[in-house]
Amino acid sequence: MKQNTKSSLLLAGVRLAVAMAAAWYGAAGAQPAAAAAPIGLQGSGPYYRLALPLGIYGLAARGDLRDLRVRNAAGNAVPYAWLRNEAAAPRFSSKEVPIFALPASAADASDDASLDFRVRPDGSLALARKPARKPAEAAQWLIDASQLQGGLLQARFEMATDARGLFAFRLEASDDLRQWRPVGGEEQLVRLAHGGQTIERLAVDLGSVHARFLRLRWSDPQNGAPLTGVAIDSVQEVEPVAPLRWSGALKPERCGADHCDYALPRGLPVESLRIDLGDVNTLAQVGISGLLAATPTVAADSAAVPRNPLYALRHRQRPPAAPSGSPGEVPLLDTVVYRLAQAGGEARSPVLALDGASYTHLRLRTAGPLSLLGAAPPSIAVGATPRTLVFLAQGAAPYSLAWNAVPEKNAVQGGPPGAALPLATLMPGHGANKPVAADQASVTLPQPPVAAVDAAVAAAAQLPVPTQPDPSRKWWLWGALGLGLLLLAGMAWSLFASLRKDRAAAD
Repeated sequence: MKQNTKSSLLLAGVRLAVAMAAAWYGAAGAQPAAAAAPIGLQGSGPYYRLALPLGIYGLAARGDLRDLRVRNAAGNAVPYAWLRNEAAAPRFSSKEVPIFALPASAADASDDASLDFRVRPDGSLALARKPARKPAEAAQWLIDASQLQGGLLQARFEMATDARGLFAFRLEASDDLRQWRPVGGEEQLVRLAHGGQTIERLAVDLGSVHARFLRLRWSDPQNGAPLTGVAIDSVQEVEPVAPLRWSGALKPERCGADHCDYALPRGLPVESLRIDLGDVNTLAQVGISGLLAATPTVAADSAAVPRNPLYALRHRQRPPAAPSGSPGEVPLLDTVVYRLAQAGGEARSPVLALDGASYTHLRLRTAGPLSLLGAAPPSIAVGATPRTLVFLAQGAAPYSLAWNAVPEKNAVQGGPPGAALPLATLMPGHGANKPVAADQASVTLPQPPVAAVDAAVAAAAQLPVPTQPDPSRKWWLWGALGLGLLLLAGMAWSLFASLRKDRAAAD
């Protein structure tokens, strides 16, 4: 009986050793190995500008991308710096601009709208002849933005106080009143009475377009809003803003009685939000908040991430939001979402500007039952501005972008080994008020294997996003495993010695 007990203990020890080894190999397999993708170059350099795909956030070990490296053919890290981090701060301005009522015929090619105006010495417009219609009957409007500097962020419209309804329109831009180009798609001005409250949407995103003049054309000329004024917010930035990029449609991961939570692509700094309601003629007040992980899957940012300039503009005078009742929940904004039928189409909620921080989930909370959002919860899409870096083509090509990189022993002076440098160090003589002179570079990230699902795909498919263990844990894990194996070996040797003594005594 005693021998059977010792044999059982020995077997248990062997099983424990096998289990520890299996656990170790599983953990080792989860360690993120340094990986890289080739960089394509255009031009002769020596400096190149590289806009990073949004998928890099799901691959990097650090939320602020500090573990990125640019390497040459020899595998050595080359110097690089982040753009826009050290450029002169953006300068915002808001200004009332002149508007002019135009007849519908001004949109025809046979009727040159420039004939109705003359240019003043300062470049602004003045009427050259009496308008054909009263402002209240205008089928389109000309907006004079010639006195504004930089990109046009948003237009804020004023209309008669008694005007109610949905007023659909399209915007065009021009620098000479002859050649016009579209600005975005169809937009709406909204003023509705609902539940004893007035619901308004009188601000329209202009996408940082650069233009001297804008032309507003009502989709239904017989149903145009009686405009009384327009103010335009603009921004001057040294480095241009990269175009916004969007995720696919994200469905809710879980829903409660009055809210739904949407899993977000891992580490993505969310700057814009689009809410797509499933049912027509739906309108509801919602609160939007971000959820933080109790244990972050990526290290916290220590540097600024790109911010949506519209969010900064709209919330710069807003007091900090009160903490939410739920731990780790950050209130972002309250708004009205809608999808309403109208003549010639539908009116949908505009794109919403968010703060550009990284959250594990976005929460949509209704002021009442969740059914206010329709028979099925809405889907959402999130947008972000790609981060851009500039690097020096030092050493031989080809070059590659690496992540989860271990710092090099030999590094360029000015920062951690292989990490980003100050822009003035990378480009001697560069000033914060000067645009960076660099050729273009591009990178395509590899498709992840099936066993390691990409973070954005995981969020869209409602799958848990895998965490990125810290590579620095590798050596102490090896040490712990070795110590455990030594202890098991000692226990096995003791058990075998005891069994031999028992057998000798039995003989």
